[in-house]
Amino acid sequence: MDIKGITKIDREIQKTLNLYSSWEEALKKNIWLVIGDNGHAPSGMSYKQVVIDLRKSLSNYRIAKIQRPVQKKDQLVFSVNQRMAYIYVLDEKLPLSPLIEPLKADKRIDVIAWKNQNSIQVESGIVDGHLTFSPGGSTQDIYGQSWHIEGDLEVLDLKRTDGARLAFGKFPDALSRLYGALHSQSGRFIVVNAKPGCEFKAQSTPFHLAGAAHGSLHKQESLVPLIIAGSTDKPIYPRFVDLKAFIFQLVMNQFQSEKGEPKL
Repeated sequence: MDIKGITKIDREIQKTLNLYSSWEEALKKNIWLVIGDNGHAPSGMSYKQVVIDLRKSLSNYRIAKIQRPVQKKDQLVFSVNQRMAYIYVLDEKLPLSPLIEPLKADKRIDVIAWKNQNSIQVESGIVDGHLTFSPGGSTQDIYGQSWHIEGDLEVLDLKRTDGARLAFGKFPDALSRLYGALHSQSGRFIVVNAKPGCEFKAQSTPFHLAGAAHGSLHKQESLVPLIIAGSTDKPIYPRFVDLKAFIFQLVMNQFQSEKGEPKL
């Protein structure tokens, strides 16, 4: 394992700690949080096995070229982020269903998701079945989020706990993250996710043979270390979206402590 980057970060943290008379004083006067921004999934070595060329998968359609502005005749635009991609459908007369089928035919694409009115539709090139979900139903997940959900849970590797809550497997917090991605912008588009070891390519995007890549829903990229020093408090859930409330709680607890009031 190459730990040069970790060593460099460690030395930078040491520089900050050394500004105090001792590291003990640094811990006494502050609460320290060190967190990774994302993980990486190892890539394979064979170009044919690793690289998913979306231009070939959807070669029957007119695809915008990156060297010029989008043309009126263009039907699709690709936005690739290593192990996931947005497929924008510009042609209003083009239904999404004929695009889904060639994507499902590629066994390296394990999540294919799109909006259908108020719900999210999910299929896969690896797992048979179809899953539909939307927020606000009677089914809760392990984070207390409520969903309407129908279909094959295996598509997103979901399982029901003894308490009938939805638990996540390979794709942590997949429902909320897919819903957020598909409501992050307007327009008609499809989100695709590559299985571990693979990544997407458009016209001129980099790929990482025998290296590593990130950007997908998979746990390899989603789960990161969090080190907390100077406090025994923890976020209510181990998710990035819960860090804001956690940090506010730490600040307010410190404020209450200085005033001699009980912690929140």
